[in-house]
Amino acid sequence: MKRYNHYIAWLFALTLTFSACDKIEPDFFNGDYNGAYFDYQYASDYETTVNFGEHIIGNPQEVPVVLNVKLLGYLKDESRSLSIKAKEVEDYPLAEVVIPDVTFANQEYQKGVEVLVKRPEVENEVFAVCIYLDGEGDLGTGINGKEEYTIYVKEVHEAPSVWSDNMVLTYLGDWYREKHAFLANLTNNNYYYNAFIKNDEINSNEIKDLSIAAVQALLAEESKEPIAINIPISVSRDDEQALPYKEPYFWKELFGSDVMFNPKRFNTLNRLIGTVTNTTDVIAAYDSDIAKELINSNKEKYNKSDVLTMLDEYYKYPKAGYTIDQYKDLSWVKIDGKKDYLGYLRIPYWWEDSDNLGTGEVVKALFGEYNEKKYQFIIKTIIEKEGEDDFVAASILPFVITENGFGWDETAGGKERLKECYNLIIKKAAATILHKIPKVDPDEILSQY
Repeated sequence: MKRYNHYIAWLFALTLTFSACDKIEPDFFNGDYNGAYFDYQYASDYETTVNFGEHIIGNPQEVPVVLNVKLLGYLKDESRSLSIKAKEVEDYPLAEVVIPDVTFANQEYQKGVEVLVKRPEVENEVFAVCIYLDGEGDLGTGINGKEEYTIYVKEVHEAPSVWSDNMVLTYLGDWYREKHAFLANLTNNNYYYNAFIKNDEINSNEIKDLSIAAVQALLAEESKEPIAINIPISVSRDDEQALPYKEPYFWKELFGSDVMFNPKRFNTLNRLIGTVTNTTDVIAAYDSDIAKELINSNKEKYNKSDVLTMLDEYYKYPKAGYTIDQYKDLSWVKIDGKKDYLGYLRIPYWWEDSDNLGTGEVVKALFGEYNEKKYQFIIKTIIEKEGEDDFVAASILPFVITENGFGWDETAGGKERLKECYNLIIKKAAATILHKIPKVDPDEILSQY
C-alpha cells in the first residue's frame, strides 16, 4: 500500500508540473508568411541560466548558448538574413553577449544560433539579457510569444549537494573553491561529481578512485610552493586493505634505490608516523624525527625483503618473454655487496631448470649444485668487481627461452658474459675452501651449446 500511495503522489506531482509548463502554440500558419521564431515547446524553455562557477576548465571568459531558430512559411531558393538583438531585462543588470550575423541559406529552414555569453564583472550577482527577433532583416518574426529568449548570467561557486555525504567528506575532505577547481581540471570534467551518484545511491568506488588519483597527482613531483590542496590520505590498520597509492616523489630521496615502494609499506609508515592524514602535512610528517628513525630502522629489513621479491620476479621473467635489459626497468633494487642476504635469496630459474630446458646442465657444469651460501658468494664477488649501482643478478646467467629449449640473451652479453662471470668467480673461489666451484674450461663446456 505504501508503494501504491507513493506512485499516486508521483502522478499527482507530475500532473501539476505539466499544467505549470504551458505550451506556446502558433496563432496561425500562413504559407506565404516570411518569418522566424525560437523553436521551443514550453514557456519554461525560453530561458536558461549560465553559471560561470560551473565552467572551470580553461577558465573561459565566454560560454556559448545555442538558440534553436526555425522559419515559418514556404522554403525559398534564396538566402535571407535574420536580425537578432539584445535588450535589458527589468530589475537585472545587463549581461554582455555577442550575437553573430545570421543568414538562412536557400532551402534552409532551421539552425542553431550560437550566442556567446561573457563572464560577469562581479561574482555572486545575477545579470540577465533578453535575446529577441526584431524583424528588421529579410525575415520577420513568425509566432507570437516565440520571439524572445532570456539568459540569466552569474558566477557563483558553491559545493555540489552530494558533498554533504560522509563518503565524499572521508575521501575528499571539506569542499572549497580551489580544491573544486583542482578536481575538475584533474578529471577534465566540470561536473566530475555527477559520477558520485549512480542509480540514486552513492558510488563509493568513483569517490575512492578520484581520491587516489588526486593524492598521486599532488605527490607526483615536488612543488616549488607548499601543497595547497588538502586531500585525505587513507591509513588502514590492515596493510592488506591499503589503498593503491603510487610512489610519492620523496620516496627515492628518503630510501634511495635500496627500497622499493609499495602501497602496503606506505600505509605502514603512515600509520607508524601517525601524522600523515592528508596531502598538506605529508611532507612535514616524513621530514620529522619519528619518520627518519622509522626509515633508518626499517631500511635493511625492507631492502632484504625487496631483494627476495626481485629474485622471485627474476625467476618468472623468462617465461614472460623479457630480456634482462628489459626486465631491469620493470623490477630492480640495489643489492648491498657487504650485507648478508642468507634467507632472502632463491635459486635462479635457469639453475633450477624446472621446465627441463637444458640450462640446469650448463649452470651446474660451471658452478656445481646450488646452495644459498654459494649463490651469495657469486653475487658478492661480481658486485665487488662491477659495483652495486647497476648490478642485475639475472645477468650472471644470460639465457633466453627459445622454441628449441634455450638460447643466449645477447642484450646481456650471452656466452661471453657467462664465461666472464665464471672466470671471475673461480679465481675468487680458489682463495677459499668454502665454496665448491668446479674447475673447468668454460670454452669447452660452452662450445657444446
